[in-house]
Amino acid sequence: MKKYILLIGLFSFFSCEDKLELVPEQSISDELAFGDIATAQGVLIGTYNLLQDAESFGGMIQLIDEYMADNVNFSGSFPDLQAMNNYQQNANNTNVVTNAWRENYEVILGANSIIANADAISDASEDEIDQLKGEAYFLRAISYFQLCNMYAQPFGVSSGSNLAVPLYLEPFSGEVILLERSTLTEVHNQIIDDLNEAIDLLPNEIQQGRASSLAATALLARIRLYRGEWQEAAELANTVITSEVHTIAADYTFYNTVNSELIFTIENTSVDNTANNAQQGNSYDLYYEGVNDGGRGDAEFAADLEAAFLQEMGDKRLMLREMGTNFGGAERFYSTKFNDGTNGTSDAPLIRVSEMYLTRAEALAELNDINQMSIDLMNPIRTRAGLTEWTIDDFSSKDEFITAILTERRKELAFEGHRRLDLLRRALPLRTTTSVPVDVERSSPVGLTAGDNLIIYPIPQREIDLNANLQQNPGF
Repeated sequence: MKKYILLIGLFSFFSCEDKLELVPEQSISDELAFGDIATAQGVLIGTYNLLQDAESFGGMIQLIDEYMADNVNFSGSFPDLQAMNNYQQNANNTNVVTNAWRENYEVILGANSIIANADAISDASEDEIDQLKGEAYFLRAISYFQLCNMYAQPFGVSSGSNLAVPLYLEPFSGEVILLERSTLTEVHNQIIDDLNEAIDLLPNEIQQGRASSLAATALLARIRLYRGEWQEAAELANTVITSEVHTIAADYTFYNTVNSELIFTIENTSVDNTANNAQQGNSYDLYYEGVNDGGRGDAEFAADLEAAFLQEMGDKRLMLREMGTNFGGAERFYSTKFNDGTNGTSDAPLIRVSEMYLTRAEALAELNDINQMSIDLMNPIRTRAGLTEWTIDDFSSKDEFITAILTERRKELAFEGHRRLDLLRRALPLRTTTSVPVDVERSSPVGLTAGDNLIIYPIPQREIDLNANLQQNPGF
């Protein structure tokens, strides 16, 4: 029996001034949307623009990944965000659970249209078609990866046999399609296939706000790391590192610039984002800036993260913070990685070359125990942070070595949306009795880790109501 899934919000994309307008797909044909290369490139840019939406890669999901763990103390007043903070998320949480599903599938559907129609563009060169398709494969992959990380248990829980999300791979043709959820391994396999396509089709040069072959390679290294496929993760990360296209910056002024440190970012301007709108625009700036600087002051520097930095004195990354006023009027520290609460112009650093050094170092430690190559990868990151270089004699066991690498990863990538999955993929608790924020409004459980119901999102109730083939996550 053929099975289907209903996908809400099926759109084609056309730019209007500098902000995207969404038009129902039924109102325009593929023949018009892909009639020439200029219009097709407009569809691609429109698909990129969808990444700026708050619950896509505009910062909301990345923020939640930080405060559902232990890097951020969330002190805001929005009930839907408070629910996520307190592990009380539910299937009717419209501003997070439902919107995240819809907005990521909008990106996927745009990518599907490009992949299906690019070869038929009559005035496009082979290189132009390759570029269109390669970027679309990357956009589909990164969106499916994010959906898996939200709605599915991590790979280590059941080796990927658990349910993830439906795989919708065709452009919308007007027929409402209802599919069951695919397993995590099935979705991961599609992501891997898409990224390999992108690697083959795209150039290696820096395209900071656009996908490149190295961006696809780096994302593939991340998914291999999440799956515990250490050899593949190490090799892919090394491909990025040894390309020398992306290099570790000398200091921390690379944020919100065009810089070789940055592999893939979402580029933002004051026109793109409405920083004062709680559910739209640049959520990085909106929540990570104090009220006194134009933000909401909802995402404070957690005491547990500060303690991690203070394990070694002089860490320059601890200086990437400033005092501000939180939603309740109290003074708190906020990250300066995103510091334009007034205009919302901070870029989203989704993939950095430092992550590749950390990925390769961790993977090689899993493969080879305490080893000089991992230490050589870690020392440039530590030197930039103003810390002493490691030597092999600093560590007495493999577990101690890997823990130290993970601590460096936490400090280096703080506030960029990695912490929740880094804890879950290592089967570590999201919060402990010492890291749970002291001023969480309602009591919050501690010790939750991979396999526990509340560490992932429920499938939106709206989708289940419309599609009887969708199975809800346990516990919701």
